[in-house]
Amino acid sequence: MDTTTLLLREIQGSIDFFLHFTNLDPHSPGFGLTVDCTKAPHIASIAASGFALTAWVIASERGLLPRQRALDITRGTLHTLLRNVSHQRGFFAHFLHMDSAQRWGKCEYSTIDSALCLNGVITAAAYFQDEQVRQMAAELLERVDWRFIVFETEGKTRFRMAYNPDKGGDYVSGEPGFIGQWDMAAEQKMMYLQAAAHLEPDVARRLYHGFRRDTGRFDGHDIIITPGGTLFVYQFTEAWLNTGAYLDPDGVDWFANTRLAARANRSFCLAHAQQFKTYHANSWGLSAGDCPTGYEVAGSTPALHEPYHTGTVSIYSAIACLPFMPDETLAMIAYLYREHPQTWGQYGFFDAYNLAVDPPWYSQALYGIDKGCSLLMIENYLTGLVWNTYTNSPYIQNALRILNFSKRTGAQQA
Repeated sequence: MDTTTLLLREIQGSIDFFLHFTNLDPHSPGFGLTVDCTKAPHIASIAASGFALTAWVIASERGLLPRQRALDITRGTLHTLLRNVSHQRGFFAHFLHMDSAQRWGKCEYSTIDSALCLNGVITAAAYFQDEQVRQMAAELLERVDWRFIVFETEGKTRFRMAYNPDKGGDYVSGEPGFIGQWDMAAEQKMMYLQAAAHLEPDVARRLYHGFRRDTGRFDGHDIIITPGGTLFVYQFTEAWLNTGAYLDPDGVDWFANTRLAARANRSFCLAHAQQFKTYHANSWGLSAGDCPTGYEVAGSTPALHEPYHTGTVSIYSAIACLPFMPDETLAMIAYLYREHPQTWGQYGFFDAYNLAVDPPWYSQALYGIDKGCSLLMIENYLTGLVWNTYTNSPYIQNALRILNFSKRTGAQQA
């Protein structure tokens, strides 16, 4: 099978995943919510639901769903987000009951997971150009109280990571309240875009400059790195924002940064191929996701500390490198499909695999955010649909102006 056909089959499988693992019961308060992981199909993830909103855009554009059906699902999802989903000042609970849309246990109200959901909201509103969708999207975006999570520390303006009001709640050590801070370069760049129009311009700009730009070296180039070197953090904002078309206020090329990080991740795997049988030229990608013991966050150099890895290759995170290093990614996709059919199923590729354990382990699970990220990146590689829809939306264009991003000449396109 040629790689283009394989990519199209993966897109179809990904859309089928979202159709089969999203609550599409029109009588349910949880309509439109998408499962966190197929291991626990009764738990929804607010972030996965944002990827699903973007999946309906792809499905509509490709004719994989009738446009009216995709629009109806989108309208229903936004209604659920507005009326039924548990939130604190517009920030959603990370995990939800699939049926009721209510907060799962004492999970945190997560800023990044809310932002991932809102990226889907922005994309849907820009694509469908439907008055109902536009009004609900505007209400959802206006409802978020970004000032609630802004604080000053060490002369920097930063966002909190999460909020949990419950003693003994998730991530709460000691008294309940705010959890962590976005003080490092990671996947949160979308948050500065979403907040820009809701804060004073100088506050919005200080926030964007408030996280550290730690750097490492690879192949003679500096990379702005994340502490653990995990691959997905270079991909989540970039799945929606066409970073190839803009430079940030300091001239940072985030597209080139992701490309270097992807190359470094693959190079790290090759350097450890003697120790871990899974790693080689056509099998690489260290990220967060399924693993033989449950769930792990793996990474590579360059990083702030010694990266953790166990021989598990994150298939989705490698696929999501497609726009940044297409030749190596296409070679891996073809290799896995041909040589490791255990990595492929009804919905396309599973999450991960590991040949360095005995017996060799092949994931049978799918995570909504993982399947979503690889789907978006395949579409961006083939057509640029998500990049163009999201980045050119009035909401994001306004944010880019406020933050002083500059349009590049010779921009990277799909």
